[in-house]
Amino acid sequence: MSELPQGWAETTVGEVTEPFVSIDPTKQPDTEFRYVDIGAIDKSTQTIGEPKSFLGRDAPSRARRVIHEGDVLFSTVRTYLKNIAAVPEELDGSLTSTGIAVLRASGAIDHRYLFNWVCSDEFVGKMSGAQDGTLYPAVTDKDVSGAAVPLPPLPEQRRIVAKVDGLTARTARARKELDRIPTLIARYKQRLLALAFSGESTASWRASHGLGEPIPTTVNDLSEGLRYGTAQKSYAEPNGVGVLRIPNVASGRISLDDLKYSKLEPKEFAKLRLSEGDILVVRSNGSVDLVGRPALVTGDAVGLAYAGYLIRIRPKRDVVMPKFLTLMLEAPAIRSTIEAGARSTSGVNNVNATELGALTVPLFDIDEQAEIVRRIESAFGWLDRMASDHAAAARLLPKLDAAILAKAFRGELVPQDPNDEPASALLERIKVERGADGAKSGRRGRSVRHVDLEAKTKISTDVTATLQVSRAKMKGAAMAKSREDDDVKGQPYLAGLLKSGRISDAQSLFRTADLPVADFYKQLAWEIDKGHVIDSSDELKAV
Repeated sequence: MSELPQGWAETTVGEVTEPFVSIDPTKQPDTEFRYVDIGAIDKSTQTIGEPKSFLGRDAPSRARRVIHEGDVLFSTVRTYLKNIAAVPEELDGSLTSTGIAVLRASGAIDHRYLFNWVCSDEFVGKMSGAQDGTLYPAVTDKDVSGAAVPLPPLPEQRRIVAKVDGLTARTARARKELDRIPTLIARYKQRLLALAFSGESTASWRASHGLGEPIPTTVNDLSEGLRYGTAQKSYAEPNGVGVLRIPNVASGRISLDDLKYSKLEPKEFAKLRLSEGDILVVRSNGSVDLVGRPALVTGDAVGLAYAGYLIRIRPKRDVVMPKFLTLMLEAPAIRSTIEAGARSTSGVNNVNATELGALTVPLFDIDEQAEIVRRIESAFGWLDRMASDHAAAARLLPKLDAAILAKAFRGELVPQDPNDEPASALLERIKVERGADGAKSGRRGRSVRHVDLEAKTKISTDVTATLQVSRAKMKGAAMAKSREDDDVKGQPYLAGLLKSGRISDAQSLFRTADLPVADFYKQLAWEIDKGHVIDSSDELKAV
């Protein structure tokens, strides 16, 4: 950490946080609990979404840690995903997973300042660098509690939080506005297509060129024929002929990503070989929005074959431009007709060649078709550039938020006040106060809030042992064993305990292992990863 501003101090997360309580909800089998697991944290907004609820008897083995309003939750698994959130008032007293570090701010640090620091790229980067494991990369609670924190005086912390909140509120508003742009672009494109194929957009052009109104016709009349693809045995590596499938055309254009290959007889390949200007249409899909979507065959897609669930349309070049027909199949009026006929209650929506060929479409003079295509491509090009600019701006916003936090933690966001109590003096005073009252936390006597608020119960005395473990962990104290012991490090230590036959659940195994909480779960994850232990539902088995 670089040189700190005047009045700041460098400390650790453990020095500015309080211990938390762990309980075993299975000891209250008929009580309903609320549970915040990693999946409930929205990593894009760093907020808690929908917590789960369960009776104590059904509690997951990891649902142990009691959380309170203002606590900062930091997922110790795959820390680079930034599953971080602050606990809101309505979730006070809920439970969280042992895979989440519960950071409870002491009097030395504003809980909002702590939250912002934990969200910063600097903190997350250090935690990600400390991860251990390949399939289950994680840090321990000890890693988190030992991580450095740049600590300003408490009044300055609050000024920093206020400034950060004000600036990030602006980026949040910008993000909200930016999020509207893709929808607006899609709607504008649909409007352009609707005007084009109704004849409105080129009405003046048509009149000035002495052309007549478009004539209703069918897709069959505009094509040399519609043909189904056939199911093929495919290979990932080049082995025969490249075959386009639904994923290659579902985006409305031909994509050669993840192209598969098949061995086709010459006669079969001749029937399925694609030519320049062919149109492939999605025949069947679970999403009705994809059914009937066209993609024009050009470039490297020429000469490939196409598989089942696709229909090939080969346009009559002297009557209709392939690009014109492709765009027309995307027009709102045509799309609504296709979707109405394709919908199915079975979950698989489908349009067949007969229905597709019978679609009534407007036929314009070939010169007007060229003018319509030119106008649409020009407008779409402008909209696509706007979409590209939007994507670039959307990528910059997180960097802007990160830059704001980086500046805040360098002491460059708000002015220092020489009258503020230095952070070092604050830390020393709190250290003395902790020593005077036995390091008791003012929150430990609070109740666990369940879904039924009338059913709140005091934390029972049978969790004393677990609480002592949590206290020791937060202070960095060691238990009887650690992962550095010869019989634990790199060894199937927990599997050996399971083989005794007297243990089958994580709680019992934890008590027997005599490891700190962080070391225990790290060792368990390692042994599961190496295949020494099998985690089957709530039961653990040794291999």
